Amino acid sequence: MQLLFRDQTPNFTSKKPRQVVPGSCSSSRINVPPPPKTQFRAEPEITDISWPVATISPGLSESIETQATCFFFRNYVWEDSQSSRGFFDYLPRIFGRNETMGSALMDAVMSLGMVGLSNTKHASEIMIPAAEKYHLALRATNSALRDVEQAKADQTLITVMLLGLYETNTCDTPRSMRSWTQHISGAVQLLHLRGKEQLQTRIGHQLFVQLRSQAVSHPKPVKQNPINLTPPGKVINSLQRRVRIPENFVEWSKHALEYETDEEANASTLCGLIMKFCNLRASMNSFHDYRNSSTIVSSALALDAEFADWAIHCPLQYVYNTVTVSERSESIFSDYYHIYSDIWIATTWNHYRSIRILLHEILLVQLLHLCQSSPSPTPSAFFDGDPSLPYEAQIRFSKAVLVQLTQDICASVPFYLDDHNPDRQDGAAKATNPQAHPPRAAGGNLLLWPLFVAACTDVVSDVMRTWVVGRLEKIAEVMGIRQAKVLGYLLSIRKDPPTSPALVQEIDADLW
Repeated sequence: MQLLFRDQTPNFTSKKPRQVVPGSCSSSRINVPPPPKTQFRAEPEITDISWPVATISPGLSESIETQATCFFFRNYVWEDSQSSRGFFDYLPRIFGRNETMGSALMDAVMSLGMVGLSNTKHASEIMIPAAEKYHLALRATNSALRDVEQAKADQTLITVMLLGLYETNTCDTPRSMRSWTQHISGAVQLLHLRGKEQLQTRIGHQLFVQLRSQAVSHPKPVKQNPINLTPPGKVINSLQRRVRIPENFVEWSKHALEYETDEEANASTLCGLIMKFCNLRASMNSFHDYRNSSTIVSSALALDAEFADWAIHCPLQYVYNTVTVSERSESIFSDYYHIYSDIWIATTWNHYRSIRILLHEILLVQLLHLCQSSPSPTPSAFFDGDPSLPYEAQIRFSKAVLVQLTQDICASVPFYLDDHNPDRQDGAAKATNPQAHPPRAAGGNLLLWPLFVAACTDVVSDVMRTWVVGRLEKIAEVMGIRQAKVLGYLLSIRKDPPTSPALVQEIDADLW
């Protein structure tokens, strides 16, 4: 069953590198707009939000619908120590408006909560009502899409995003990842239908920024083995489809800056750099497109300098603490981990790391080709005339950057999974505080792709890749996000590729 979307969006066609090793963040401020110059348009009056999940501790006496709603709000809406903002923190404002709550949105919320209960409590019988609620939400959404005004409504877009999240949390096979991309594709089409006017309200702006991040920041790793480890080719994000970012998306992102604080604008600035990377990627048939290697290397180096500059000049809110540990543990990969001001700052950093990983993988592939094809390289052709930067030096630097970026993604994991909390470090600590809640599922959803990209990088060791697989399995087990288990399985295949050609073909067929 698929959403009845029809894409009416027209087809769009649309310095010298600074050698900065990532991983540090200065307290100096980036050149972004000061607090918002433009105020959001007034929204409908908010009534008293007497939503029961704010106070209910679900138990056996509560209905499955109430327990499911509580699970969803705790994991995706209400703030906690990790975040001053929930994943869907605008939902209480939707519930508090003087408007009728659509059945599609309510059913989508309950279906997600039921999936979480089923997966975390290993109660497969709950998946039956979860699937029923999902299909009810899907049918109601398809009905809403037949009316232009309903299709443009906030509730409709939120419902489509929740349906996509349902697919992530119920994903059992690589093939089932297609459903997630179909929902995100439909949601992006709704963004186009809603137009620039959606940015004039706080909720509309939040929806645009959240979906923009999903549309451009789930990258496709470079693979040199015969097994494709990424979702199918017909995916929404421009990195995987190798298409240029639509010009109106870029225009709206610039317009959105008028409503953003320094912290928000800094994330939008990064998204602008990611869009540049998407366009660079779109200019290549593949990472191994050698038709114009010198130009690609030159463009990639210039863009990498912009990424490095972004990292150095972030606002103070983006500064994170690095904690050194004296004893190794299963929850921490190296001898340090990071503490961020909230989960959104951590996610912005991981977007930066993931895309810069891909950028340096492009550089490595192209530079290695140039080394092999040009016995007497002339690096001045793309290094702005600086003879001190030969191919080999840049290759060494790119490998060092990749190692640092992958380690920093791993260092962010304890914060997402709340493993830096002493109450969750070991069984003894848990025994002293049995009421300690598990980490929020939203953190696991945000961590999936950065972890996957880091572990797909050729420079990482099998030790790191095995550790990442273990963290993904924890996300699947504790947070109830099944796609994490699929990604872990794919990484395991990548680490130890099957030797049977028939098995390789079977895996490729399942992915595509």
